[in-house]
Amino acid sequence: MRPRKSMKMRVAAALATVAAATLIITGCAGSGASSSSRYLNVYSGNPGNLTDNFNPFVADVAYGANGAVLGAVYEPLFYFNSAKNEKPQPWLGTEYTVSPDGLTYTVTLRDGVKWQDGKPFTAADVAYTYNLLEKKPELNLYGLKIAEAKAVDDTHVTITLSQPDYPNEYRLLGLTFIVPEHIWSSISDPAKTTNQKPIGTGAFDFGQFTPQSVTLTANKDYYQKGQPAIPGIRLVTSTGNAAALNSLNAGQIDWAGIALQDVQKSFVDKDKKYNKYTSIPADIKVLMPNLSKAPFDDLAFRQALSLSIDRDAIIKQAFGGTDTPANPTSLLQPRDEAYIPADYKGKTLDQDVDKAKKILTDAGYSYDGSGNLIGKDGQPVKFKITTVTGYTDTITANQLLVQDFQKIGVQATPEELSLGAYSTARQNGSFDLLDDRIPTGPNPFQQFSDSLDSAKTAPVGKPANANFVRFQDPKVDQLIAQAGGTNDPAQLTSAYQALGTYFAENQPYIILSQNGAVTTYRDQYFTGMPTPDNLWATPSNWLSGNIGYIAKSLKPVK
Repeated sequence: MRPRKSMKMRVAAALATVAAATLIITGCAGSGASSSSRYLNVYSGNPGNLTDNFNPFVADVAYGANGAVLGAVYEPLFYFNSAKNEKPQPWLGTEYTVSPDGLTYTVTLRDGVKWQDGKPFTAADVAYTYNLLEKKPELNLYGLKIAEAKAVDDTHVTITLSQPDYPNEYRLLGLTFIVPEHIWSSISDPAKTTNQKPIGTGAFDFGQFTPQSVTLTANKDYYQKGQPAIPGIRLVTSTGNAAALNSLNAGQIDWAGIALQDVQKSFVDKDKKYNKYTSIPADIKVLMPNLSKAPFDDLAFRQALSLSIDRDAIIKQAFGGTDTPANPTSLLQPRDEAYIPADYKGKTLDQDVDKAKKILTDAGYSYDGSGNLIGKDGQPVKFKITTVTGYTDTITANQLLVQDFQKIGVQATPEELSLGAYSTARQNGSFDLLDDRIPTGPNPFQQFSDSLDSAKTAPVGKPANANFVRFQDPKVDQLIAQAGGTNDPAQLTSAYQALGTYFAENQPYIILSQNGAVTTYRDQYFTGMPTPDNLWATPSNWLSGNIGYIAKSLKPVK
C-alpha cells in the first residue's frame, strides 16, 4: 500500500511485457550505458498510464503519479525530512522566522536563482504563489490559512496567515511548490490548465512525455554548484509490482517504491552487491469505510469488523513483514510515543471473533441459518473492498480480509480498479471499503487533519481533497484547530492525546498496520542514496518533494 498519492504520490502506466518495459526504461541511456551518461530510472509505484498534466495545484496530479515530476521541476522553500526529527533544510529559502503571534512568516530567499526559461526568480514569484492559493481556494490543496503574502524586496517575502497554524509549517513551507508569476499570471483558469511544459527552478528540466515515461534533463544553469551531477531522470511505468520487480532485478530500474512480500528474498538476495533497501515507519495503513452509508456509519459494525482481522497474518503474508503493529490511536511509534494516552501505551489491535459477534448481536444485527450476518435492514451484509490493479500487497491483504470477515458472517468481494478509477471513487465517495493509508508529516498534525477535519471532506458525489470517508464531528474540528493554533508543548500534547483517544474509541478508519515503507534501490550506477544509517532525506520516492531533493545530490559511479 502506498501513499496517496498521498496522499501520499507515484509514477504510473501500462507496459504490455517486460520486453516493452526494457525498451522504455533503457532508451538511449540504458543499463548498458556508462554511469556518466545513464539517466536515473525511477518507478515510484503507480500502475496505469501517465497523463499529460503537470499542474501542481490539482490533487490528482500532486498526489498521483506525476507528483514525482513536479518535485523534480518545481521547488518549495524548504525541505522537511519526515524520516528524522530535525530542522527543515534550506531550498529556495535559506532561513525563516515566525512572529510571536504565529501569524507572519518572514522568509529569506536565495539570491541568483533563475527559472528554467532564464527569467530571474524573486520574492514576487513567492508572493504570487501564496496569494494565488488565497484567492482561489480550489487550488489550496492543503487548506493553508493564508491571508496575504508580500515581497519585501527581491530576496525577502512575508507570508501572513489568518490564524496561527504551527503544525502545518511542513505544508506551508515544504509542500507548496513555487510557480513563476510571468507564466501563471497569464493563465485564465489555473485550476483547469494541464501545464504540459512545466517551468520551475528545480535541478531538472522537463524533457519529453509519453504515456509510459517522462524524461527530465539536468538543469545546466541550476543555482547550486555541482548539482545535479547526473544527466537526468527517467520516470517509468509498469503494470504493477511484479513487473516492476522484474525490471528492478534486471537492472533496468535504479530506484523503486514498490511493496514486496519478502524484500530480502525477492530483491536483496538477487544481487547482494548492489540491491539495497530502506524501511522506515512512515504512516498508517487503513481500511477506509464510507461513513455516508450503512453499515459503515455504525460504530458497532466498525468495531466488529476491526476485531475480525488477523493483522499478524496480513503483515507477514501481504506486507512482507516490514510493517509493524499499529497503536489504536493511529499515532506513530516510536516517534509519537509522548502523545499516546496512558490507556493506550503499548496497545495493539488484536483479533477476537467471539467479541466481534457479541458486539454485533448486542447492536441489533442477527444471523441466518447459514451463519450470514443480517443487517438492521433485514438484508445480508455485503460490500466490496477495493484496491488498485497491480498492487500485489493490498490484493493479497484483501484476500485475507475477505476470509476474516467471513468469520463474522460478512460477505466481502475484492475489487480491483485502475489507479484513475480508484482515485475518482475515493474522491467522490463512490465506494464501500477502500484500502489506503493515512499520510503523516514531521508531526501528527497532518494525519489527524487529513483524516478527520470536516473542512477537507465533501458531500458524496463531489470531490474531496482528503477525509475521503466523509467524517464530520465539530468537537474533533475544535481539537484539530487547537493543535494547529499553538506551539505550546503542553497544549499540543493535550490535543493529540484527545484526538488519539477519539480515533481509538470511534474507529472512523479501520487500522491495519504501521507502514514500514520500503524503498528499493540499486547503487550500481549511482551513489549517495539515503541509507538506514544515514537518513539525510526521506527515501520514499512516491512523496513529491523527495525525488528532486535526493536526485540532485546523487553522483554517477566512476
